[in-house]
Amino acid sequence: MQQAMNTYHKVYVDTSSNKTRILLDLYEGAIRFVGFAERVLEARNIAKKGEYISRAIAIIGELDNALDRKTGGEIVRNLSNLYVYMIRRLTEANRAGNVSALREVKRLLESLLSAWEQAARQLGGSEASTTPGESATSAQPGTHYGGLHVAS
Repeated sequence: MQQAMNTYHKVYVDTSSNKTRILLDLYEGAIRFVGFAERVLEARNIAKKGEYISRAIAIIGELDNALDRKTGGEIVRNLSNLYVYMIRRLTEANRAGNVSALREVKRLLESLLSAWEQAARQLGGSEASTTPGESATSAQPGTHYGGLHVAS
């Protein structure tokens, strides 16, 4: 039982200390899936296109769900509206095979990723420069990053 508790604690602590890295990884994953969707759409692989778009939509939905709507104010409203818009554009891209919608969403995600990386650097954290799986310690549980509440 003690070994199980130690394992749980290690995972919990590692996850809690990597909140910003996880956020950045989510953006990178969404960008990657939109890029994959663009390539397979151009290759006319309709099944894979739908799979990749669905994965990007799921990530963006999770980013929207993570917003702290109680204390985030206008930036949270703007981010949420942008996430909803991106999901709508991805749905259109999936339905109509619209490559330009995929490219638009990818540009928006890249812009947001860049802004979050800059915010992480300004907060004195090394999260933006760590690779996935490395421990980044400056994102503490309960920290707010531009309206995104990083809870434990």
